Amino acid sequence: MAKTVLKLDDVTFRRGETKILHGIDLAIGQGEHWVLIGPNGAGKSTILSFASAQVFPTSGTVGILGERMGRVELQALRRHIGHVNPRHPLRSNLSVRDVVLTGLTGTVERPFRWEASAEQVAKADDLIAEVGLTSRTDAGWKVLSQGERGRALVARALIADPQLLLFDEPNMLKGDTYRASYLQCTDFKLAA
Repeated sequence: MAKTVLKLDDVTFRRGETKILHGIDLAIGQGEHWVLIGPNGAGKSTILSFASAQVFPTSGTVGILGERMGRVELQALRRHIGHVNPRHPLRSNLSVRDVVLTGLTGTVERPFRWEASAEQVAKADDLIAEVGLTSRTDAGWKVLSQGERGRALVARALIADPQLLLFDEPNMLKGDTYRASYLQCTDFKLAA
């Protein structure tokens, strides 16, 4: 049997008095590829937020890559997860290169006093080229188009060679070339 990379046990999630998810059980094994399909508000992105170790359920347990949320240092776990999220909560105007490099730190913003090595910068630049953003390497996040942001987030998701790759709203990636190449990247992907 394949190693379980994502496990939700009796997960419930509420926002205020509104129940978004109730009693969800899900187990996904290494090498499996899943797509969550459903109407707006069905909870697809919420499940991905659990899978990316960004949000805790109201009740139930979430296991990711053999670690249980609540019993693991989340930033360390996030370094093993690549998440392409169109609602990436970046507040500053980081350059494309710096956004990609935050994929190594498991953070949204660049950590204070953290400096990437020359090898890490070179890898970031290679990925930026691969997604077609070389001319935008130093451009700030706030001036990027939605498509450029999506491609920058793909490079960010891939820089740490993730064990788990998540795409939320994968249709934001423009062009079949990007979709086809990135859906081949890791042993496990989950798209909503």
